Amino acid sequence: MDAFLRDLQFGVRLLRKTPAYTLTAITTLALCIGANTAVFSVVDAVLFRPLPYPQPDRLLWISTITRTPRGEFEDTSQDGRTWEYLRDHARTVDASVYSAISRNVVLAAPDGRAQYVKQQRVSAGFFHVLGANPLRGREIQPDEDRRGGPAVAVLSHSLWRRLFNADSSIVGRKILLRGEPYTVTGVMPPGFDSIPSAEVWTPLRPSTTGEGSGDNYAVLARVRPEMRRPDAEAEIAALGASYYASLPQRAGVSPGVTRRLRLIPVQRGLADETRIPLLLLWAAVGLVLLIGCVNIASLELARGEARRHEIATRLALGGMRGAILRQLLAESLAIAFAGTALGLGVGYATLQASRRMLESIAGDLPDARLLNQPVSLDGRVLAATAICALLAMLLFGLYPAFEASRLDLRRALASMGRATTTRRAWARRGLVVCEIALGTLLLVGAGLVARSLAHFIALKPGFDGGSDGSRAFTASLSLQDARYSTSAQVNRLFRESLRRMREYPGVEAAGVALTLPYERPLNDGVRVVDGPHPMEQRFAIPVTYATPGFFEALRFALLRGRTFEERDSTLARPVTVVNEAFVRRYVRDSDPIGRHVVLGGSGRVVEIVGVVGDVQQRGYGGGPVSPVPQIYIPPEQFPEGEFQMVHEWFSPRWVVRGAGTRAEIAAMMRKAMAEVDPTLPFAEFSSMDEIESGAFGMERLETILLGSLAALALLLSSVGIYGLIAHSVTDRTREFGIRLALGSSRWRAVAMAARSGIGLAAAGVALGLFLSQASGKLLRALISGVPLNDPTTLTAVAAILLGSATLAALIPALRIARIDPAVTLRQE
Repeated sequence: MDAFLRDLQFGVRLLRKTPAYTLTAITTLALCIGANTAVFSVVDAVLFRPLPYPQPDRLLWISTITRTPRGEFEDTSQDGRTWEYLRDHARTVDASVYSAISRNVVLAAPDGRAQYVKQQRVSAGFFHVLGANPLRGREIQPDEDRRGGPAVAVLSHSLWRRLFNADSSIVGRKILLRGEPYTVTGVMPPGFDSIPSAEVWTPLRPSTTGEGSGDNYAVLARVRPEMRRPDAEAEIAALGASYYASLPQRAGVSPGVTRRLRLIPVQRGLADETRIPLLLLWAAVGLVLLIGCVNIASLELARGEARRHEIATRLALGGMRGAILRQLLAESLAIAFAGTALGLGVGYATLQASRRMLESIAGDLPDARLLNQPVSLDGRVLAATAICALLAMLLFGLYPAFEASRLDLRRALASMGRATTTRRAWARRGLVVCEIALGTLLLVGAGLVARSLAHFIALKPGFDGGSDGSRAFTASLSLQDARYSTSAQVNRLFRESLRRMREYPGVEAAGVALTLPYERPLNDGVRVVDGPHPMEQRFAIPVTYATPGFFEALRFALLRGRTFEERDSTLARPVTVVNEAFVRRYVRDSDPIGRHVVLGGSGRVVEIVGVVGDVQQRGYGGGPVSPVPQIYIPPEQFPEGEFQMVHEWFSPRWVVRGAGTRAEIAAMMRKAMAEVDPTLPFAEFSSMDEIESGAFGMERLETILLGSLAALALLLSSVGIYGLIAHSVTDRTREFGIRLALGSSRWRAVAMAARSGIGLAAAGVALGLFLSQASGKLLRALISGVPLNDPTTLTAVAAILLGSATLAALIPALRIARIDPAVTLRQE
């Protein structure tokens, strides 16, 4: 250890004498380690960090795997009948069920102000399954979790402190939630959060009708203490087989379709949507680290060439090869320590800079994804960083050190470091080809992701978000409220609030819709019943209600017929407006006006009175958004019994088009609503341009991160080419001086020196393009709307890399033009 510490001190002194090499190596390693640290912090929080529940490995979801001729699909959503079967027959697990969607609802605070809080509806035993006990009071009981049961609520600790000042007498008192009184039965301990995240929990009261008739529930299970997880998995699989066998019509919707149940870890299920993108991003920063290691190994080989005479002299004076190898590794370790320390700072700064970007797309992610676990540089991340640094040290230090210590003593002393050995020259060239190939792979991936984002941004939205000083603004409002459970109550709110908004100066149009473009809509079974192409079966099609003025506020293109009018009331004949995609797929070549459609949920027959242009909707067509068949119905004719159900899942959106700033429009909308119902506050004010931009938040994040990594890889590859040519020029100065003395032109000598670097870059680009096509299936998880062999991307990547390599090779090669042949000959 004493000898190693002396070697380390000596190595630091030597590194200080070569600042250019030292700073280049440390900066390269710091950038690579910093990128890996920042990305691993996110990967660790999402994929690896244990959930904050007792024995999280025993906490599972019951999922359904549907096998079709097109492949297998897995979903954790269940219906009420499946839940009841599992509840009555499962013996190896404790199970509970909850609504797959949590929404903001209105809570009347003690000071009389209405506030939005996030509510989650859960069954009895939910907290027991999670392994948590209330800090005060108790959780929801079975007699409260049934139709007609008492209205009770459990509060989060943060909500209890924020709105009720941690009043210890809150248990047993009533609060006004969703417009009706709820009795508080418990308060959860500090730090507790559920799946999904919530501030107040109320009884779900699951059923097999209404909400429970579709796959709108999620079943959470915990393996009982006396049971093993394999036993639970076998039981759930057997129960699934017997359940679906008893429902042949359900299991056999179409030939070749089968279903089965299985248990999956909650940890895995929470990250399903981001697992592949995150792992690919992690692999990308791993490639950057590998490129950095290759770059530093190339620098080490060049430095070893420059130190051949020094090492040969030490060997000639009796130095041991093992001691020299240890000395060289100590220098590598010093660089690793310095690079890691600086890399941690880079990683922390990167994490802080990207935190705002991560928060900006949080609305597009499931709210339980990170389960409020902080993304930070904790002990796990630091340990991973230390391992990365150690591996990097071995990768970039071991082979160069081994090569430097096995010199041919006689030749090294005779050459005085003038010529590079052929073996080492080819080793450096091979390393440069490898780092360019890896950089090409990253650049192709980043280019395809950027092209995919550009494809989605270029899609026609189908509406006008804002122009000529007039913009469309929107705000949501929760109608999970006992006072708005009937059609008459809801439609009165719509009519009165819109009438007041339209009276304000500058307002061109105003309307309400259940969902907006770029949002995931409600699905319902729909069937065209007349015309030349009637539909024999129902198809699940997006359905939304929209008031008169909605299409005008967003300036939908009216292609045929008319939009909704005030006369489309409860007493008028039922009507609908469809979009162009609906006509293309289901009406085809006939005139859609006057055709009739049956709505599956209510069985009502409605008449098509208008056709509007397509808009982009989320979650269809294999990408973030795409135009899909959609129908609109006036809320006055919306089924009476379905208002309460759909408002459990969706918060309707008011849209106003008018001149003015966001603050002015928001103030006007708040004032108009307060005149109708002061206890209903608006939330989430935004412009439609922001809605459109936010639809691609995840794609933008992927583009920025992959683009940053690709730019870093391009920089490192260029540095590698530069270092190779610079060392070659230094090593061949004598040769080029003689060539110039014998009559060779300076530019021919420059081209000869740069040619090898450009040729290596071309070989690396060719290898990288081949690797990118071979890994196309992995990239498919990140891109949509762009082919894997997109010629624009591949051509641009090749041009960028070859251009950068040419520039990096020419800069050191131009030094040859300044060589004085007379000086070279005198030295010779």
